[in-house]
Amino acid sequence: MGVGRFVYTPLLPLMEEQAHVSASATAFVATANYLGYFLGAAALIVRPGWSRSRTAFRGALAVLVASEVVMIAAVSVPLWSASRLVAGVASAFVFVYAANALASRPFPGLGYAGVGVGIAASGLAVTLLQDLIGWEPLWLVAAAMGAAFAAGAWGLAPAAPPGPAKPGGGDAAGAVRVERPARSARKAWLLAGGYFLEGLGYIILGTFLVAAVSAEGPEWTGPASWVLVGAAAAPSTALWAWARRRFRTETLLAAALALQVVAALLPAVVGGTVAAAVAAVLFGGTFMGIAMLAMTAGVEMGVPRAAAVLTAGYAVGQILGPLVVTPLLAGGYDSAFLTAAGVLAAAFVLVAGIRRR
Repeated sequence: MGVGRFVYTPLLPLMEEQAHVSASATAFVATANYLGYFLGAAALIVRPGWSRSRTAFRGALAVLVASEVVMIAAVSVPLWSASRLVAGVASAFVFVYAANALASRPFPGLGYAGVGVGIAASGLAVTLLQDLIGWEPLWLVAAAMGAAFAAGAWGLAPAAPPGPAKPGGGDAAGAVRVERPARSARKAWLLAGGYFLEGLGYIILGTFLVAAVSAEGPEWTGPASWVLVGAAAAPSTALWAWARRRFRTETLLAAALALQVVAALLPAVVGGTVAAAVAAVLFGGTFMGIAMLAMTAGVEMGVPRAAAVLTAGYAVGQILGPLVVTPLLAGGYDSAFLTAAGVLAAAFVLVAGIRRR
């Protein structure tokens, strides 16, 4: 998933330069991917059995790899968008299946770390090869990497069918606190709203950080910043899971959102390579942790089909994010990042409200 879904980010500046695609067009292609992610999550809400189907999981892995090959066979914005939409659907299937499967296993943070490893690997490949080959062969490199990772994930067993919630049962990061239904319902709405806003805010950084860094410095700095994102993301989920043994899930979720606000502000307010590097580390160190913590909180609150429901709201936010900031891109990326910071600050307020209830 880290390769198949996120490799578009480090390749985006190369495609803009070499394929002569505008920033608004690349934003449209990105939005198609996020729409696909929503459609996939929505399908899993309607058909929850698919989230435990090994056949569906393996099919989604194969589709992710194939979608990367299609990107060089279809050199037009509409066809690219169709390819990324299908990749988004497959990504949702992979994420929800894996999140459910990991929830009942020890050390789930190690599983979530795979996204960061994929991001770092794809970013490193672009950094090392962009001066040797063009954007089209790099999509083939990404497909080969994705196929290798898919082979490693092929045998992941599905989650057991859900049973009645019990106090002290397992979840994504430790013991579950099962709360009273009325109280949990109020908290669940705050969680859903905060996670929706996280999807809207984080995706602005996730889509445009590399392009912004590349525009301000040497060409290699953009993909290199994406390597930092992946390198920070890989161990982050294990660290957040460890911290959860000492702090409440909601407290950690609010802290991660606060750090992500800083990540959005740095490139817009401070600027420069150092600020971009710090922003990349903060962003990478929080976005998968937020996903894992939100899934955990949803289980604790007894949200039915928590992974699929929360992922669907998150996906709606991702669809809106690039669309909201596209009109701002003509003047550079600072306004987009400031918008992301404001949205993420609102997410922090909602999640902080969970802790007070």
